[in-house]
Amino acid sequence: MKNPKMTMKKIVTLSLILIMFLIGQRYPSVASTTGLDFLKIGVGARPLAMGEAYVALADDINAIYWNPAGLVQLEQPEGGFTYNRWFEDIGYHFFGYSHPIDDSVLAFSIYYLGGGDIDGSDDGGIPTGNVSAYDLALAFSYSRKLIKGLSGGANFKFIKEKLADEVANALAFDLGALYKTGVDNLDVGFNIQNIGTRIKFVRESARLPLNFRFGLAYKLFPTNPLTLTLDFNKLNDETIYLGLGAECWITEYAAVRIGGKFDPDVKDKVRFGLGLKRKNLRLDYAYTPHTILGDTHQFSIGLYFGEPEVERGKEKVMIEKEEEARIASVIATLHEEGIAYLEEKQYIRAIGKFSEILLLDPEDKQAISMMKEANRLLLEER
Repeated sequence: MKNPKMTMKKIVTLSLILIMFLIGQRYPSVASTTGLDFLKIGVGARPLAMGEAYVALADDINAIYWNPAGLVQLEQPEGGFTYNRWFEDIGYHFFGYSHPIDDSVLAFSIYYLGGGDIDGSDDGGIPTGNVSAYDLALAFSYSRKLIKGLSGGANFKFIKEKLADEVANALAFDLGALYKTGVDNLDVGFNIQNIGTRIKFVRESARLPLNFRFGLAYKLFPTNPLTLTLDFNKLNDETIYLGLGAECWITEYAAVRIGGKFDPDVKDKVRFGLGLKRKNLRLDYAYTPHTILGDTHQFSIGLYFGEPEVERGKEKVMIEKEEEARIASVIATLHEEGIAYLEEKQYIRAIGKFSEILLLDPEDKQAISMMKEANRLLLEER
């Protein structure tokens, strides 16, 4: 049986409670002018452990959310999934896939926020039974190298919010840029998120949570990377806040991370994480403390497909070197045979061998010289 419609006030109130559980911030006013607040929630255990300071690093599948321009750093197809289980059976999950094509990268991602069943009631406050609620976003991403050191990227998002029998839809896009300065391994990133239409539920509408991100990433020791990150964030309905992060790969396979999200609305600012990688598999974990609601744990998995561009480049160089060595061996043999024919006064055969050498290497000076000598001796003999 169809549930009676809820008022806009109830919808907004339930949505805000959901977000309060998810990010541990203060309880906002029901008069909030933004909708689809789940778009504010970051994805990926690695960025979350680094204090959500990731816009200038963005070198894995999580770049889809933090800065699509960073996708050009991915040298092979990559898939990733983040599992987040929060309070009161609330879950927020992310799946993404990226595929490099020459100097560009195409990507696709899904974001899903589900709050389980919620006790519903009609306008008179009479219980109507449990109702379901969820938020869903589908994103298509494109990133490309523009000029030396500079790349750009964009996300095109289709967003849906459902509560009981009410459904709302919106369209949005993100614009990002990443600049590798070439100065002491310093990178600069920028991203504008959620430029789009208003979200409308029943008769009331709200704007999307427009967000501006600007940040820096600095690698202190490229051979054993210790990376420091710094982000500034400005939401259209909140004050600027700062994010700081650090990542150190203590071995080739293991990393430790720490970060801080210095948002005045967040009480527990420090978070931690670990990372493991082996061949084509990456595992990440983040721990976020919440004094009031309880600690949360995020898990991410990343899978790489095929070989990275660097490995393909190495393989190509190796093949080229092997081919050069083979040709050099053939030329050396032809030289020996040509000189032998020359000494035996078989000048025509000698000329034939030196001609074969010049087909392989037209600049071979010895073959040119010996061919001239063989021609001279052949003419004298006649």
